[in-house]
Amino acid sequence: MYLSKIEIGNSRDWLRRICQSGTRDALFREHQFIWGLFDNAPDQKRDFLYRREDQPGKPPFFYLLSQRQPLQDHADLNIQTRSFEPRLKTGDRLRFSLRANAVITRKAGDHGSRRIRRDIIDAKVDEYKARFSNLSDLPPPSVIHQEAAEAWLERQGKQHGFRVDTLWVENHCYHRVKKPGDTNTRHFGSLDLHGEMVVDEPGAVIEALQTGLGRSKAFGCGLLLVRRL
Repeated sequence: MYLSKIEIGNSRDWLRRICQSGTRDALFREHQFIWGLFDNAPDQKRDFLYRREDQPGKPPFFYLLSQRQPLQDHADLNIQTRSFEPRLKTGDRLRFSLRANAVITRKAGDHGSRRIRRDIIDAKVDEYKARFSNLSDLPPPSVIHQEAAEAWLERQGKQHGFRVDTLWVENHCYHRVKKPGDTNTRHFGSLDLHGEMVVDEPGAVIEALQTGLGRSKAFGCGLLLVRRL
């Protein structure tokens, strides 16, 4: 695989295409921008993860993990690419960063088999509302965010071979994605998670690095970035 950093110059064309945040098709334009970095066949399946990083007063840049090497002939883009071949062993300690669409699946409550996905923060708030009749008794949002993220990452770690030692949670956001010409709008939430982890099963962690964690991977979530301590 290949890990790339995509920097945008001062091209008004690129900035107009992907930097107009707040509109319903902004994430779709961003998604199309990443697709356009490759030489794609008509039936090409998505084989990449990416994450946008915003900088105050500067154009954003992107981290991109892909099975194919991005093309280098895009005007006004600085694309730095290197091979991605992680080598891990049991007990390795890593610093990590993850933007996750973290959800929990629960029964719909209509006595059927239907299940619904809930943003982990919204689900944790519902738990507290069921326990406290007075909403002023709820913990502050920072506590709710931390508890929900810790529980979700613990489940992810058991599945993907790691343990989280320390965790910082920030930037709980809601997003809307609408494809031009489509009447449907998709809604999802994201969290930025940072901390330190311990590798228990190297093969499982490497697979998680390659395939991502959580949902909405086509729209900038799921890329697990790590470096050794």
